Amino acid sequence: MPPKTTPSIPTALALFASRECRGIARSLANTKDRHGGIHAARKGLRRLKSLLRLGSGVFGGALVDIEARIGKLANGLSPLRDAHVAVTLAHHLAGPRPTAAWADAITTLEHRQDGRLVEALLKDPRFLKRRHAVRELGDLIERLPWRAVKRGVVEATIDSQLERVAKAEKRARKAATPANLHRWRRRARRLRMQLQYWKRVLRATHKTAHQRAKQDKAATHAMSKLSDALGMKQDLRALRTNLRSLRKPAMTAPLIEQIALELKKYRKVG
Repeated sequence: MPPKTTPSIPTALALFASRECRGIARSLANTKDRHGGIHAARKGLRRLKSLLRLGSGVFGGALVDIEARIGKLANGLSPLRDAHVAVTLAHHLAGPRPTAAWADAITTLEHRQDGRLVEALLKDPRFLKRRHAVRELGDLIERLPWRAVKRGVVEATIDSQLERVAKAEKRARKAATPANLHRWRRRARRLRMQLQYWKRVLRATHKTAHQRAKQDKAATHAMSKLSDALGMKQDLRALRTNLRSLRKPAMTAPLIEQIALELKKYRKVG
């Protein structure tokens, strides 16, 4: 058996993108845990977009169509993912021995979650249309000019994203509107994913991070902590909105109060 050759940075990036597409397709085909599969597919789409953005400086217009396709897939899964997150977070807040109010709310949220899934599967049985769209997406991604995505291109993109995160944070600190907080979270999450992928690429290609090692490691840690905190804050607010939509104020009032106490833990984040 011939020895394995070490891939170049462009080759490693292309391989990771292809692997991400296959993972998304497998998640959508997960019949044992539909809700978990949908959640994993959404995460995969975000990672894929973040990875592709590392080559945005050379992909140009070709990336516009691909991102539009990723966006369509992600948006189509959003209501299903949001319903699943609401149920999961409600279970977490309710604890191992939920009150009657939490138990009633969780049952209602689970019915809503399952109803949305049934409706989606009626429109797209076995998610075959979505899975076909992912395969087409993979074909387009393979044809991108990966050879031009050199180390300098990637590191310039990461530096640019660091600046974008800083600008978004400044705007959110000045006016903590939902839109500004969402922009900050989205950019921080993208940077975290890009830094994590870049670390994997360097490891796969047997390259070192040189003088950027400490900077990238610190940034990865900071972005992970920040995006997780902003994400929890957003999910708590979304659950509060879901509970209010149940139109059972007597039941949901203490639950919403509990969410308010949880949100206070994240006051310093945005």
